[in-house]
Amino acid sequence: MHIGIITCEILRKEIKAVIRKTGVDNIFFVLPETYNPAMDVITKRVNEGFSCELAEDDMHIKIKEKTIERIEKEIRENGISDSLIIKVMELRMHDCPDKLLAEIEDGIKKMSSVVDFVILGYGLCGNSVKEVEKIVREAEVPVVIPRDKKGEILNNCIEIAIGREKVQSLLCEEIGTFFMTPAGASIIKEPQVILESTINIMAGRMNRSAAADIPRIIKLMKNHYRRVVKICYSEADEDDREYSETVENFAKEFNLKIKSLKGSAKIMLEALTKAQPHRK
Repeated sequence: MHIGIITCEILRKEIKAVIRKTGVDNIFFVLPETYNPAMDVITKRVNEGFSCELAEDDMHIKIKEKTIERIEKEIRENGISDSLIIKVMELRMHDCPDKLLAEIEDGIKKMSSVVDFVILGYGLCGNSVKEVEKIVREAEVPVVIPRDKKGEILNNCIEIAIGREKVQSLLCEEIGTFFMTPAGASIIKEPQVILESTINIMAGRMNRSAAADIPRIIKLMKNHYRRVVKICYSEADEDDREYSETVENFAKEFNLKIKSLKGSAKIMLEALTKAQPHRK
């Protein structure tokens, strides 16, 4: 079985769990079809982040980087029966939700020639339910996306990590709550960069000009936030000094309290289960 995954680079922990669950050891990371030095640098950086995550636990897998066309050719010529084909997109794609959605749709179309189904490592990410459901419904192969207990698409990576109910509970407890994950902290380490990215995600769809007024919005955000939730998936995350320092620097910069919370790949694994109900 050939499984396609299109994911944000921030979901490294969740996608690693999916790879483990499938037991597939042929992993292909997708490269752009058209040569573009800038895009190649970005793609290789995000792919490397995932590869390093997989290498941490000494997972015995074969990883290659190729275009979809070359992946399809290798699978056909070598008679490969099982593979994972992963398209990883950088976190900053969230800044323009409509462009992100178009990229996801394009990725699904190109993967459809070789995969049996596609798993999306995304929530709505600023797009409407109607827009995302349309892409899922009209795809040439089955597409699954993380959902809550009611079957509704989750909003973002934080809801994928800890569940919608937990997010809502934490926000009811303290509306000024910022969430951070190990992957997010390693990708954008500087406090102001983390905040600016969040601002762009929030302002990007409705009013892109608002995202440009960074100083004013940062001032508003400083006044709004009261704490940062540090999400850890394992003891290794809890003991990760670099992660702790990033969270502590962010908290210090914006005068926030720190709350630790357990993250999980459960929701992404549930999506995998729904995608392959007949697989033995």
